[in-house]
Amino acid sequence: MNISTIGAIIKKERESCGLTQWALAKVSHVSRVTIVNLENGKVGDIGAVKLSEIAENVGISLFSMGKKVDFIKMTLGNVNTSYKNAMSKSDLEKFMLSGKIQPGLEGQVLHLIDETPTSLVSSTVKQIAAKK
Repeated sequence: MNISTIGAIIKKERESCGLTQWALAKVSHVSRVTIVNLENGKVGDIGAVKLSEIAENVGISLFSMGKKVDFIKMTLGNVNTSYKNAMSKSDLEKFMLSGKIQPGLEGQVLHLIDETPTSLVSSTVKQIAAKK
């Protein structure tokens, strides 16, 4: 796979996530020009780690071991840390689809918003949307 193909895939996934080039650049810690050049297949010298980070921020992995990642499970592991009542898979899906917080899960939702990496939230939303 060459850089033009990778750039086209990243652009397609970025657009399907509803991210602007500026937003992707910000969460990936690169300039918007870098994203523009990458999507056009004209990026100069970009390292594998940075390229992988950009890809993961739109929910794709460049270094897959052939196993699908369960982003919902990862998100639940992140948000349920240190809480007496655990948020279930169904609770997370209901919240992400409706935006309504169920009583007793306020702490987990705050943790999701404040502490969970944007790339993980984005990937979780895509996984839930793909199921519907």
